[in-house]
Amino acid sequence: MDERWTTVTLAADAARPHEEALRWVAARAGDEVERLRVIGVDPALEARTGPGGTRVADAVADAARAALPGVQVDVRRHAGPFAAALVEESDDGDLLVIGTFRSRRGSTAGGDPARVAARAAVPTVVVPEGPHPIDGDVVLAVEDPVDERALAIAVDEAHRRHRRVTLLRAWEMPVLTRTGLTDFAEDPMRWRSRNAELLQRTTTALAARFPDVRFHPLLVEGHPGHAIAAHTRRASLVVLGLGHVRALSGAVLHDVLRETVSPVCVVPPAAHVEAADRSA
Repeated sequence: MDERWTTVTLAADAARPHEEALRWVAARAGDEVERLRVIGVDPALEARTGPGGTRVADAVADAARAALPGVQVDVRRHAGPFAAALVEESDDGDLLVIGTFRSRRGSTAGGDPARVAARAAVPTVVVPEGPHPIDGDVVLAVEDPVDERALAIAVDEAHRRHRRVTLLRAWEMPVLTRTGLTDFAEDPMRWRSRNAELLQRTTTALAARFPDVRFHPLLVEGHPGHAIAAHTRRASLVVLGLGHVRALSGAVLHDVLRETVSPVCVVPPAAHVEAADRSA
């Protein structure tokens, strides 16, 4: 699957987490990005910045032109909810990039990056405010079956950055219900063994498919959202596929994006439809 991201959509507003997002785009652009679309709010509502009183979206666009010479940079503004505008605009590109504050409310997604990332038409990278502590592995959250679009993104990023891929399988014991414990919950080691076997099968299969990529299996016990977020401290990029976007009505995705310290790439349901259309 071709994961070239030639058209990137970048959110911009007065809260300014977009600055870290732009740095992320500039650092990985290379010769791939051809067009950058900066999305702002209605000019009548848009804040101004700097000594000259430049509108925020225009200031972000100017910074993008300086950081990405040769890339076409356009500004689009929308009235109404900013989050809805980002979802709408994502349909006309390859990647949506939004910035978010860490450990406090607010983002260029209108305060809820998880909601935008889950509804977008394309893969969405959520970049928390810096500093990012380490430029480590690409982390792919393992699900069953493996999300092929998320896998393609993780492998492409590993090639690009000359990193290995950590295959992270997070598991936790089932909770008590009114009907009692499940069979697996009655035997914790059996539950752990099942997840360990899944991770080993996945690692073996992917190593055979991608012999030029180093895969590192990692089994972690704990709530998936918190466990994945804890390992963002050792990641250059974390990739979440469809199962983690939908899990527990999006609770895993919200936990990861709220706690992450590295960029997270979310592959929403609509991105799988788009990928199928491209390959047809």
